[in-house]
Amino acid sequence: MTYADWVSRYATIGSSERRRLVDLQQKLVRPPLMSVLIDAQNAGPEQIELTLRSISEQTYDRWEAILVNLPAECRIRKDGVQVKMFTAKRFDSGVVEKLLEIASGTLLVPVTAGDQLSPAALTVFALGFAETPHAVALYADEDRIDLAGRHTDPWFKGAWSPDLVLAQAYTVRSCALNREVVEAAVSQVIDSCSLTSVTYAIWLWIAAHDELSIRHLPFLLYHQRADAPRTEPAAFADVVRTSLFVRQHGLEIRSNDNRGAGFRHVVWPTPSPAPRVSLCVPTRDRVELLANCIEGLRHRTDWPDLEILIVDNGSVEAETLAYLGSLANDPRVKVLRDDGPFNFSRLNNLGAAASTGTLFGLINNDLAVKEAGWLREMASLAVRPDVGAVGALLHYGNDTVQHAGVVMGIGGLASHIHKGLPAGQQGYQGRVVVTQDVTCVTAACLVTRRDVYDRLGGLDEERFPVAYNDVDFCLRVRSAGLRVIYAPHALLYHLESASRGRDDGGARRARLELDKAAMRERWGEKLAEDPFYSPNLSNKATDCRPAFPPRVLPPWAEAFGDQGV
Repeated sequence: MTYADWVSRYATIGSSERRRLVDLQQKLVRPPLMSVLIDAQNAGPEQIELTLRSISEQTYDRWEAILVNLPAECRIRKDGVQVKMFTAKRFDSGVVEKLLEIASGTLLVPVTAGDQLSPAALTVFALGFAETPHAVALYADEDRIDLAGRHTDPWFKGAWSPDLVLAQAYTVRSCALNREVVEAAVSQVIDSCSLTSVTYAIWLWIAAHDELSIRHLPFLLYHQRADAPRTEPAAFADVVRTSLFVRQHGLEIRSNDNRGAGFRHVVWPTPSPAPRVSLCVPTRDRVELLANCIEGLRHRTDWPDLEILIVDNGSVEAETLAYLGSLANDPRVKVLRDDGPFNFSRLNNLGAAASTGTLFGLINNDLAVKEAGWLREMASLAVRPDVGAVGALLHYGNDTVQHAGVVMGIGGLASHIHKGLPAGQQGYQGRVVVTQDVTCVTAACLVTRRDVYDRLGGLDEERFPVAYNDVDFCLRVRSAGLRVIYAPHALLYHLESASRGRDDGGARRARLELDKAAMRERWGEKLAEDPFYSPNLSNKATDCRPAFPPRVLPPWAEAFGDQGV
């Protein structure tokens, strides 16, 4: 099926869907008034009229429309829609307060002129706040639409990630904000050039307050005009730089290299003095891989206090033993010996027990350092008290993606997304190139705090000796209330499983099946869905294609009748 088929089947609001949505609104005890704030700056009459028409077609009936900065020469047909007007040359806290005096709604819905709301949007936002009364903000999914009504470029989003909203303004469109949180955030709004920048500033204020509740609604509620710019405004970088979050934590904001989408690289400060990082490298023979990895750690890694623990699991080749012996003069390197059967979890736990660093890193022996600052990036994230694990962007030797985060539920258990994507490509809606919360990262390159590793008991060497130990560890990290962060600016090469082969036959295959069974026994339903991966995306592929049908159906789903949903 195509995306057009998906929209026709799961996002189109016909007469029966409208009746269902109207019925749902009527069941609300106190349906809120919503103020739809339309950023009309630099918009033409056709664009404004298109947006007003989409508002007039809402299934929800308690709303008002406010046109913000309607061009003076613009004459529009309102088609019976009652519209308030607000004009300001620039936006600061005082101007936003005046806008709030005009807006009567308890919920505020920002829209850019030329974009369209789904007819279900306001009803679904009202239902979302009724179901989650403590939420201060909701955001939903979006796509693009052309003048012929053709839908393209779906953006199916995941759960709330403060790190992601700093790097990418993914919640600015298709959102609804509680009036009280907007009033609280107004004092942080800097002098901005547009209502959209103000909306982004409010989201960044929300990101600075961990106690606030934000909910994602996995429904397609917003359609951006097809010819809208695909690069985020340059002004967004200034909004981030002056945000409360950035000032609280002393963050540096850099452009995201040459990615061309206007995303940001948010650099967290390195503690002073820099904490010791202990890197554990399990190995067995294959000296060419091991030496390439270790020399990259020793000589091409930019970190002042490094400890390298090589856990030798029964190497017998003379070249390997000679290389290990040659490292004796480097005080940063320790070689531990374990001749037992291969057990990845046990080997890393042995390394952790012998480590002296505040931070502990799991490093495969088939990694190769690509950029010197990789560890500085990971360590600066791992020292944060709310973070329990940090993973890197890994490329195969042919410069395609090997790891850009692990998603639960794909293939029945878990898998890497964007495998094989050529280097330099952004991936689905940029998620390969922006720092973000994820559910799991690979242990091929994972950094955590030593106290977190110890508190969680390290990797589970009894139940997960070979596979899925990293997935299990990350799930335990999140169960402990800590976050798992994917750090795309920590970039290394990974020659996957090169030193011990692949798990695709004989005893290894049987061992893998045992590990899968142990995962299902321990985690059950948590393996089926990943909060940071939309239920509108397929769990049968790693390329972020739409799911047919979606795994969470919209509130109007009863109207699908016999369509097989």
